[in-house]
Amino acid sequence: MERLAPIVIPHPYQQYRAPFYGTGILSPYMVDQPTVQRLLDHVTFGHGAHFLLEVLLLQFAGVFLTFQFSSSLLVQVSNPGLFTGAYAAASIVFLGILLLFTAKMRKRTFSPTLYTHSRLIISVLGYLAASGVIIVFGYILLILTTTGWTGLNRLDYVFSAMLTVLFAALLAVGYHARVVDDQPSRDTIVETITAWQESLSWVDEDERSHAKQEAYDEFTDRMDDLSDLLSHAKTVEGKQLRTDFEVWRDNFDAHSNLSKETIIRGQGENKNEQLAEEHKELQSIRRQLRTLAGEQE
Repeated sequence: MERLAPIVIPHPYQQYRAPFYGTGILSPYMVDQPTVQRLLDHVTFGHGAHFLLEVLLLQFAGVFLTFQFSSSLLVQVSNPGLFTGAYAAASIVFLGILLLFTAKMRKRTFSPTLYTHSRLIISVLGYLAASGVIIVFGYILLILTTTGWTGLNRLDYVFSAMLTVLFAALLAVGYHARVVDDQPSRDTIVETITAWQESLSWVDEDERSHAKQEAYDEFTDRMDDLSDLLSHAKTVEGKQLRTDFEVWRDNFDAHSNLSKETIIRGQGENKNEQLAEEHKELQSIRRQLRTLAGEQE
């Protein structure tokens, strides 16, 4: 009797891989979509690049119209030193706003890596780079074509830096408004994760007590709450965490209560490989959730 080929279920993100790799249709050096999206998540936090492009185009239009209808392309002031200090001080204020709103946004996502300080720096640099493109193009098209580099002085450079940080801060504030509207509050994230973590203690209740059944019922309720919470994930990493949790939960629910306790507690020397693997996956999920709850960064 002919044996049927096994059905292979692709990984959720394999759909983004180049389907025509090696056929000449797509280059093997192209970066796959999840990698690009992960980089964009540092700036968009899962809320799409269309808003980024919209704001950048509006900023470019603002720069163009400002210089187009001005009597002079270069700012002439009587006290350059005073204005240089004022622009530098304003840049520091705008940078503080950029850092504040970016730091708050990452704590509303479900991407553990975005919670690290190094990723915060990458996010800030991403905003500055996006805004810097507008300023560079503005100077190339509107100033260098008429005056050249000789027409620029220290005040102009400081003013350009201030505009760059200002535009970056405006962009971050705009994305923050979207995150606040669409994502659960920080308190909700922390409380839901903490409650689920604490509900795992149902395995420590006395087998002969009614309290164990009540604790287990509480655990299942907290599982539902956590599933609802993770359903709001929009970043690549957040969606992967949601998928991992749902797959683990489906496998967990298929076991007997005794096996469920083993998955949560772990095993000794004589291990059941399947239960050991599910326990390992649980530990990985718990580590990520602890990061989301602010217990470790």
